[in-house]
Amino acid sequence: MSGLGTLSTQIMYQKSLLFFLGVIFFTLANAQQKEEMLLSIDNSPVYLSEFKRIYLKNIDLVKDDSQKDIDEYLELFINYKLKLKEARALGLDKKESYIKELNGYKKQLASNYLTDTKASEALVNEAYNRSLERIKASHILIMVKPNATAKDTALAYQKILEAKDKINKGGDFEVIAKEYSQDPSVTKNSGQLGWFSVFRMVYPFESAAYNTKIGEVSTPFRTQFGYHIVKVHEREKKLGEVSVAHIMIGVNGTRTLKEAEIRIGEIKQQLDHGASFASLAKEYSDDPSTAIDGGKIRRFGQGALKSEKFEKAAFELQKKGQLSKPVKTKYGWHIIKLLEKHPTKTYEEQKPELTKRVKRDSRSKLVTESFINSLKEKYSVSKNEEAIAYFKKVASHENTAKELDELNKEQDKVLFGIKEKSYIYKDFTAFILPEMMKFHPQKVPTSFIDQMYDKFESSSLLKYYEEHLEEDNDDFANIIGEYRDGLLLFDLMDSKIWNTSKTDSVALKKFYEERKEKYSKNETYKVLKASSARRDIINRVQQLLKESKSIEEIKKEVNKGDVVLVIFSEEELVKGENNLPKRLSAKKSEMIITEEDNFITLIMVKEILPSRIRTFEEIKGEIINDFQESREQTWLSELREKYPVKVNQKTLKKVKKELSK
Repeated sequence: MSGLGTLSTQIMYQKSLLFFLGVIFFTLANAQQKEEMLLSIDNSPVYLSEFKRIYLKNIDLVKDDSQKDIDEYLELFINYKLKLKEARALGLDKKESYIKELNGYKKQLASNYLTDTKASEALVNEAYNRSLERIKASHILIMVKPNATAKDTALAYQKILEAKDKINKGGDFEVIAKEYSQDPSVTKNSGQLGWFSVFRMVYPFESAAYNTKIGEVSTPFRTQFGYHIVKVHEREKKLGEVSVAHIMIGVNGTRTLKEAEIRIGEIKQQLDHGASFASLAKEYSDDPSTAIDGGKIRRFGQGALKSEKFEKAAFELQKKGQLSKPVKTKYGWHIIKLLEKHPTKTYEEQKPELTKRVKRDSRSKLVTESFINSLKEKYSVSKNEEAIAYFKKVASHENTAKELDELNKEQDKVLFGIKEKSYIYKDFTAFILPEMMKFHPQKVPTSFIDQMYDKFESSSLLKYYEEHLEEDNDDFANIIGEYRDGLLLFDLMDSKIWNTSKTDSVALKKFYEERKEKYSKNETYKVLKASSARRDIINRVQQLLKESKSIEEIKKEVNKGDVVLVIFSEEELVKGENNLPKRLSAKKSEMIITEEDNFITLIMVKEILPSRIRTFEEIKGEIINDFQESREQTWLSELREKYPVKVNQKTLKKVKKELSK
């Protein structure tokens, strides 16, 4: 019997005892026993430092001035703590789904803390140089699972070599991509990835693309997804960024693509006659997120938007204020106005942001080794050569029964220690056994043991450091604490307020009936709007309306042929709302004329709809919101009775004085 066989039997027997999962819960109280208490909830202390930290962190985000008032904010803080108290009393922090999500987030967040704090200057410099250029490429992927067997890995590698060989012999890349690539999107894009730059792909892929010349195909390389080859089609210097505004006429249920094209043409003619771009955007653009600000879009670079056509048209504009021709995208029709061109930033200007991104990116693994070395020094961990020799002996040759018996006695020996935690031979055995089995029946190479020891040592150091991050790092502890509380509050609010509010239709309708008057809709005016850059044309429209001419008749007279001088639209304006012009007295057939930035609009009241009570179905969403708010206030009153709140007025007076400075 081989040493590996005996070792395998022993480990399989003890398999269930080798691993465990520990969930560490954040507690602020233990670290604050000597701190000043601001209040107590059901005799449990809440410390001043927690209130100050949360207040100061959130105060700049609060737009409601009443919530900046410390007394008002304290009430919100108490409500927050009462809900957390109730959530834990209901055992929501013991739910399997809660623990799973929290642990997942902890692991994700911890990854940001498991690298060297000083990113490599070479990596930052490399990222900057790559950011100056973008690449257009295609790829072929043969998938390999991270835990794939050596056999499956080898088969995948042979398959990617086979694909590359066909390309080398003159095969068409797209045809071969469809034949070989296991990228799910290959059926739609034939392996084409479009344009990309730094940080848009996983680091090994990015490096392969940037290191491949135009027209060439890379050697096979591996990422977390499997084996790839990449073909580079084009490379070009990036053009910096632009700031633009746009007017978009979208295609929707009431407007066809052709109708959108006609409307954008009308708007273009208005612009050509001197109409204000901002006013037209506010009035007619179907992009609500930009229309309110005159069509302005946040500055962007190449590849930042989901429309290559829009980007191309924007970057082709050269002079400030220049307008594009109407541009068709998948969203509709656009007219783009250049506001400003922004040249590429220098290395020094970009270095701080690039450093942050390098730390967050997968390339940070390249500096993990130095971080591991710092942990070895921090925890005084050194390589156990005796242990390495022991495992090489077990794995590499046949052993007699007597020798095996002696070897197996070593399983409880200490491999190394990290502070109070000891890692024994048995732990390492469990770690390497699955990988060792892949070599069976071949002999395990001695280099394998060296590699696996380093891997086990590194993973143990990182895991220990990660599990104790909340003790060692206040920033990490605060973020996890906030996320933990946020999960609890979400579950609590969902079960107590949100879900019941949506499903209890009887209570909702009763709530509506008791407050019907609140849901009235003010008097509403159906109006006709006529807009133009020319005052004389609007005056003519006004005269024709007074003569009771129809809209079609007026259009034919003022918009002759392909020349659109006036844009017509019909809208509803509600009394008391912002979109109702102040000068409009709202009498039927009344007409007023407004002007903004040389753009004139005539408004005529066509019909007046009296105020009324809106129906339940018409405003169900609003009723649900009001119902939820009402139930929450009642529930909070109940929680205050269940968990008495006592505020330390002396401490409150002190903090109010301190925070008001």
